[in-house]
Amino acid sequence: MSPQRWERLRPIRRLAALVLFGCLAAAPCRAEGANAAGFGLTSCADAAPLFDQPAYRSAFFTWTLGFATGVNNVLIVRDRQFRDLSGLNADLVVGSLRAFCAQHPMALLVQGAERFYAGLPPHTWIASP
Repeated sequence: MSPQRWERLRPIRRLAALVLFGCLAAAPCRAEGANAAGFGLTSCADAAPLFDQPAYRSAFFTWTLGFATGVNNVLIVRDRQFRDLSGLNADLVVGSLRAFCAQHPMALLVQGAERFYAGLPPHTWIASP
């Protein structure tokens, strides 16, 4: 292959390398039984026995804050509003998920996260100059 052709294929080679790296990086997560995809589609019935396990409690807390941050990003752009996530703690967040799941065992965890987020007071986003 000529050096010019090799150079023209650089973007494709980079993309292939990134895809391969992504696949290899995700493989250990599946092999160790970790959840690389998130908890949104986990049923409340499946999540309920895990709320008191420290590793899952931390993971549910982190996942819910990530979900809320994503929703905030959309609402800031779309509606110029956000929910303040500072000061939230695992007791509050996981406790809210636990209460939701106790009332709705057939629901999905993402629905509990939506309910928690909707319960936070909205604030108007004012961009800094």
